[in-house]
Amino acid sequence: MSRLSSGVVCHYRPIAICSAVGAFALGSAASQTAGWPFWLLLAGAAAFTAVSVGLPMYAERAASVRATDARQIAERATQQMRIVVGRVLTPLAYLLGEISDARPRGGDLDQLQGQARQIVLAAACELVAPDGARACYFRAVGGRSRRLELVGYYGRAEPGTVEFVAGTPLGDAAFHLIDTDTDGFYPDLTVQAPPGWVTDDHKHRSLICVPVVTARRQFGLLTVDTEECGALHDQDRELVRLLGELLAAGLNR
Repeated sequence: MSRLSSGVVCHYRPIAICSAVGAFALGSAASQTAGWPFWLLLAGAAAFTAVSVGLPMYAERAASVRATDARQIAERATQQMRIVVGRVLTPLAYLLGEISDARPRGGDLDQLQGQARQIVLAAACELVAPDGARACYFRAVGGRSRRLELVGYYGRAEPGTVEFVAGTPLGDAAFHLIDTDTDGFYPDLTVQAPPGWVTDDHKHRSLICVPVVTARRQFGLLTVDTEECGALHDQDRELVRLLGELLAAGLNR
């Protein structure tokens, strides 16, 4: 539908009313004339009458078509989401069951937890969906200097270059998220960024950080970033948060 047609449909009621008034006025004027002016006014009244009657019918049909298109788009999106969720979350649910049955401190447990980590990273990119997205998992390392080390990533073919070390503004901000079990969401890093962030050093422009923790244990930080400002939204943050909780459940052995 063209922009002009869309505007007409959106304002069809006042247009139809004006057309009806115009038809009445021209009809009244035609009744007081004769000859070619009569036929001209009569033709104008007929045209206005056609608009006043036909435009609401056209608008109703256009609204019905738009509603049908919207339903079809929503149905396709829902079906696609179900396929993606089934593809990435069904294996994770299976792995969580395997992890719960595995022997503690066994080689199988480490392998299963590594697989769960990669599935979560893949799911974070698949479900968030923007082109160029990348998911990273940083494992918390204790000792004299707390730090987060990159142990896995998925998506854009560039490993994360951010360093999180306690005692630095960026590291302290990351550990604050972990210690308080809160999320960090920065839809446009050129406008708002974590303390100590240097935009020129990191190519990403939109960032989500969620802690991977349980009530008693801290495992690390799950991040998703993109190279485009505004590519991530709050619903993406909620999804990454859920994936972080699932990963924490898999690591909590």
